Amino acid sequence: MSRLYGRVFQIAYVVPDLDAAVDHWTSTMGVGPFFDFPVPLGLDTLNVDEQPVAPDTPIFGGVSISYSGDTMIELIQPGTAPSTYRQFLESGRSGIHHLGTWIDDYEAAMVHARAQGVPVVLEGRLPLSRFAYLDTAKDGLSPLVEIIQPLPEMHALFARIKAATTDWDDSEPRRSI
Repeated sequence: MSRLYGRVFQIAYVVPDLDAAVDHWTSTMGVGPFFDFPVPLGLDTLNVDEQPVAPDTPIFGGVSISYSGDTMIELIQPGTAPSTYRQFLESGRSGIHHLGTWIDDYEAAMVHARAQGVPVVLEGRLPLSRFAYLDTAKDGLSPLVEIIQPLPEMHALFARIKAATTDWDDSEPRRSI
């Protein structure tokens, strides 16, 4: 657990091809089933690099999640709009992009990050949560951190997804939320 940014529960990968990534994780890694989020995500608000953009800006090409034990695996294929995801791929990288954390005091974490000069590369509000991506990344040392202040509905959704992975028998490796 980070004393600054909460408990890590998620490892998120940015990938060029969501279908290939889900296939790899289900068939090679034995993790599944994966649940696809509807895209666009239905954001209430969205800021990219501290600038407001339309909530339906196509930053996501696809998002799919599953669990390996208590750890959520999130796979993100960037959309066509500029974003931290697109920049990551365009820099020649793919793979681990960020760690997702649960945060109790979102405002305090944001005040601390900004006071330390940590860039906020993406911030938004969904019907289920508030979130921000903090550019804490140092090559070879750490990825970005996504702080998430969840509402009870988010915990319930993720609990249902996690439960589906407990006795997964390789059937329906990809499902919709």
